[in-house]
Amino acid sequence: MSCALTTGYTIDCRTAVGGVETVWVIANGDLASVIDASGVVTAITKAPGKRFYKIEVPRATASTSNAGTGSQENGTFFFTHQVVFPLNKRDAATRNLVTTLAKNRLTIVTKEMDGTFRMFGKEFGLFLDSTEAGSGTAAGDRNGYNLTFTSVEKADFLEVSASVAAALETPGS
Repeated sequence: MSCALTTGYTIDCRTAVGGVETVWVIANGDLASVIDASGVVTAITKAPGKRFYKIEVPRATASTSNAGTGSQENGTFFFTHQVVFPLNKRDAATRNLVTTLAKNRLTIVTKEMDGTFRMFGKEFGLFLDSTEAGSGTAAGDRNGYNLTFTSVEKADFLEVSASVAAALETPGS
């Protein structure tokens, strides 16, 4: 059985901008449902009292990536999602947040610098794969953490509509 090609790709106006502006995290199990149509999330239902938590990131420090990997021999194809961002503090509260993030399987929504919201780790969740924390050397160096979250998913990232993104921090009912 072949998969139907339904569209091509045309080079458009240069409107893309790199970088991540904001990150929201939720425990993957706290999502009751995520409904998407053609790769765009049109509804999110959260478990009662659960919500996404906003994490502000410094300008030009956070990134996301999504890579497809296939095996012709095995007939498989999957996507690796990755979200990387820093926390510019190394105090007890930040340490506790990092520890909590490390113990969870997460779904992350980002607002990227072009204004697009993207969801990573919808089905299987992202895990905190590595942290690096330190004082830096010079007075202008980061004294904080750099966090790397990774997931292997059946599907690529999802775009999240702005109206759905506006309610990320609203607790589920």
